[in-house]
Amino acid sequence: MYIIIGSIILVSLIINQLKERPLTAKLYRLPLLLLFTACYSITQMPFIKFGDLSILSLSLFLSFGFGMLQGRYTPLINHEGAWYIAGSVISLGVWFISVPIRYLLKYIFISLFHLTLHLNGPSSYVIYLFSIAGILLGRYTMLWLRHPSLVKNVAQNEQKLKRIRGVR
Repeated sequence: MYIIIGSIILVSLIINQLKERPLTAKLYRLPLLLLFTACYSITQMPFIKFGDLSILSLSLFLSFGFGMLQGRYTPLINHEGAWYIAGSVISLGVWFISVPIRYLLKYIFISLFHLTLHLNGPSSYVIYLFSIAGILLGRYTMLWLRHPSLVKNVAQNEQKLKRIRGVR
C-alpha cells in the first residue's frame, strides 16, 4: 500500500515540476511564506543547538544554489502575450539530485562532526521547509537575473493573465 501511495505522490511531484506556471509575483509568496513558517517553528522549539542551526543554514544555502541551477535551465514561454515558466527535464533532474544531498548533509553532520541534531522525527519538517524555500527562491532569483526586463513587468503579466482567463 505504501508503494502505491508513494508512487502516486512521486508522479504528482514530477507532473507538478513539469507543469507551466504563470510568471507572476505570487511565485515569490510561497517560498517567503515557507521561510517565515520555518523560522517561526524554530522559535517555538525548546531545543535548538548549533548543529541544528548549522544544518538549517547550510541546507538553505545549498538549496538556493540548486534552485539557481534549476532556474538556469527553466525556459520561459509566451502564450498570447503572457509569460509562463515551463518545466524541463533538466530542472526536474536537479530537483531529484537535491533530495539525496539533504540526507547526505544530515549524515555528515551526525557522523563526521558528531553534532547532536534535535530536528529529528516530527520536527524534521523544518529542514524541508528551509530546503523547499531555498530551491524556489533560487529558481526565481535566477529567472530574475536571466530576464530582468520580464520580471519588472510582472504586474503587466498578471493583468494579461486575468484578461486571458476572462476571455476563456
